[in-house]
Amino acid sequence: MQLLSLPAEIRSNIFSFILSPAANRHVDDANYAHYNFAPALTLLLVSKQVATEARAVFSRLNTFIVISTPWNEAQAHVAIEGHVPVIAGGDKALGFDQWTMMISINAPNYRFADDEMRRFVIHIDDLPAFTTTWKYSDLTHPQLNPNLGLSLKFKDPKAKGEWDEPTIPKAIQARLLLPFGVVKRLAALEITGRPMPLKSLTEKLQQEMNEPHESPESCLRRATQLKDEGNKKLKIGKYEEALQLYNQAWLAMHIVVNGRVRHVHADLYYNRELREDPFKGMQGHTVRLALRVKLVANTVMLYLKMEKYEDAKYWGMRTINMIRQAIGLPEHEEVARAEDEAITNFVAATDMGKIYFRTAMACKALDDKAEARKLLKIAQVYLPMDRKVQEEVAACALRIG
Repeated sequence: MQLLSLPAEIRSNIFSFILSPAANRHVDDANYAHYNFAPALTLLLVSKQVATEARAVFSRLNTFIVISTPWNEAQAHVAIEGHVPVIAGGDKALGFDQWTMMISINAPNYRFADDEMRRFVIHIDDLPAFTTTWKYSDLTHPQLNPNLGLSLKFKDPKAKGEWDEPTIPKAIQARLLLPFGVVKRLAALEITGRPMPLKSLTEKLQQEMNEPHESPESCLRRATQLKDEGNKKLKIGKYEEALQLYNQAWLAMHIVVNGRVRHVHADLYYNRELREDPFKGMQGHTVRLALRVKLVANTVMLYLKMEKYEDAKYWGMRTINMIRQAIGLPEHEEVARAEDEAITNFVAATDMGKIYFRTAMACKALDDKAEARKLLKIAQVYLPMDRKVQEEVAACALRIG
């Protein structure tokens, strides 16, 4: 059947399926997304009518944003730390004119020349991830935003001629503007364009930008609540729901888990005495650290229950190796005594012991008995009265004999 013999509505549905951002985005093994529109855009070569119809569908489904900044590392930072897929950079971004919004980030007290600016292109679907990454940078480096200015310029890429009336639907305007509500304390904000965005949206944006960040106390309370809800799901065997709640708990305290990648943000934001219950008088970074250890212990238990032993070992050893590095031990220490590795006065010592024990159980399930034995000895120092630990230590000793 000829494509053009189909009703226009069906052709539009076909083009929508082929040209949607989801159809042209793939996620690699490291959980990073990438776009490749080139195969889909061969539709534009079929015929003039198909090209006209397909181009209209493509424009309706895809809105592109150009980001301009003088800092070379910005593109890599948002791509790696923020998991924001970059569609084009370098010369390709410089020549790209199908954008609907231009984001210019600059320092108001210092004007960079045009040839010092670096550009890259992202999709509107990924703008919230970009602004969230910026929020994390602000929380990590509180001196950053008061020295930055933001310019947002709107453009209708379909309005080519002088007499073409530019239009950007309100829904698209909202998706372009409102994600910046999490970007706060800027030195300057400028919004321009043709057409200008709706006043109601710019006022809403300004209101959200003026609101302070969520307090560390509130973040830690939410993280604790989500962790506890995850524990309840774990106990009744709803493992996927538990894992989702644990990941939300990480996110509540500005730690992003994406596959096997974990990005820790906003350390400085928690480095102060907390002023609200139930943490009043405690150090924020200490409370956060204890929550992190509890979440790792629970996550390792979750993977054991799911019989995902490689994942259990991975997350357990990740924390164990971080502890070893912090106290000056090599990651694969063979000669250190268990008493030297165990930090029994650690704020979350009991949960740390659980990590060692549960990681040992994962190693045992993977037939790595030597590693299991070593981890059990350290777990025994952390948890000298735990019956399960003692039984496993004894069982390992019997097998050695």
